[in-house]
Amino acid sequence: MTAIKNTSNTATDNTVLHSDASKPRSKGIAPSTVERGQILIVEDDNDLAELVAIHLSLQGHHTRRAASLAQAQLHLAHHHYDLVILDRGLDDGDGITLCQSLRNKQNWLPILMLTARDSEIDKVAGLEAGADDYLTKPFSVLEFQARVRTILRRRTHDQMNPEQAGNQNQAAATLALGGLVINPELHHVEINHHAVQLTATEFTLLYFLAQKPGRVYSKEELLQQVWQTDFSGYQHTVCSTVNRLRTKLEHANPNHPFIHTVWGVGYKFDAA
Repeated sequence: MTAIKNTSNTATDNTVLHSDASKPRSKGIAPSTVERGQILIVEDDNDLAELVAIHLSLQGHHTRRAASLAQAQLHLAHHHYDLVILDRGLDDGDGITLCQSLRNKQNWLPILMLTARDSEIDKVAGLEAGADDYLTKPFSVLEFQARVRTILRRRTHDQMNPEQAGNQNQAAATLALGGLVINPELHHVEINHHAVQLTATEFTLLYFLAQKPGRVYSKEELLQQVWQTDFSGYQHTVCSTVNRLRTKLEHANPNHPFIHTVWGVGYKFDAA
């Protein structure tokens, strides 16, 4: 049974996924409008894996499929990928262990967890393990495609060389603020000489906020600047990421809450 969410009863709605993988009804996005990538699909459901691959191909992406953690590890060892679509309930274990293994090796390959485990605890566990995003089954195809585009766009932005980045060279400098040190080249954060482990998205968010202490950013601005998207369905992701980041920073320094909520407006970084 394919885990696709039907969000409309109309035949013309792009969000509807046809249950027959050979006849996808989603119009998708023209390949020329998105960043194309090499994507590994780690999914043990054959029908769903094929369906996901079809809709990624509609965006111009190239995909390979692994049906288990063991196969995924072999693929990652021998091929380059821009994104991993990762299920959790695999025959040989929880996909979260693969995510943790990559992050422990300082491998920041983007990971989108696509799983039926939809409790808040499951989502937090996946994001805490280092996933860049977490989408539950059943899911909307358009939302899935939007999240893939966003992750790949952010990865492309992060990988720009100095000539491509232009004026962003200055933004790559190490920041030292109130005992907090953020080193973008090493992807390293420490507070009072103690390392703080952050996911790639948490790191990007912290670095962005810390560049302008006191400046308040709305959720919409953070979506555009950090997540590189204006997709409104991501606003809950902003809130959860800010909360996780704030918790990690406060755990390292309980007396200094670096990230503040400005109610009704957004969030700001305070170095004082």
